[in-house]
Amino acid sequence: MNPSNVFEIVVGSNAPASPLGLGQIAARSVVVYLMGLFAIRIGKSRLLSRASAMDVLLGFMLGAILSRAISGASSLSSAFVATVTLVGLHWLLSKLTSLSHRWGLLIKGHEYPLVSNGQILWDNLRRSHLSEADLREQLRLNANIDDPKLVMSAYKERSGEIGVVKQPAKPHIVEIRVEDGVQLVRISLTPGSSDEPMSRKHS
Repeated sequence: MNPSNVFEIVVGSNAPASPLGLGQIAARSVVVYLMGLFAIRIGKSRLLSRASAMDVLLGFMLGAILSRAISGASSLSSAFVATVTLVGLHWLLSKLTSLSHRWGLLIKGHEYPLVSNGQILWDNLRRSHLSEADLREQLRLNANIDDPKLVMSAYKERSGEIGVVKQPAKPHIVEIRVEDGVQLVRISLTPGSSDEPMSRKHS
């Protein structure tokens, strides 16, 4: 039997004119999955990391193209060509943005400072379509703090996420006592902490 006939029996024709059977849809799913995986790996895509808007856009477009190939709404060959073209374009643009800061700003946008030395930058917060409640939520999620005054800097990154740099911890003494002729000093690096080990010095 001709291999092309076997392929058509298993996955249906390249552009099927009649509805596919369940087995053919399953087989096409395997083919399309491997096709997409191959293209993304060759293109060194950051699709899973959602690093920028163009990564998200690539994910949406590939999902639409490959899903049509599985159901038979478009041919396998056209889906393959479109996938390789998009991944190749994505690779080219990401390479260009890595070499040129100006192209990076044009394609990926730029970050906005939201907090500087504990002060909220309200104009940038509004420009980023964020409320103070949104900002505090991101501080809790990304830095485990709730007070902007504890933040050295916070940015709305080009990926849309909020990057947070906390203020450096300042050591302070929380307890001093003497036991058996030895002075015990408890030092904390964070306000309110009582779990730091004690340092000892002889009197």
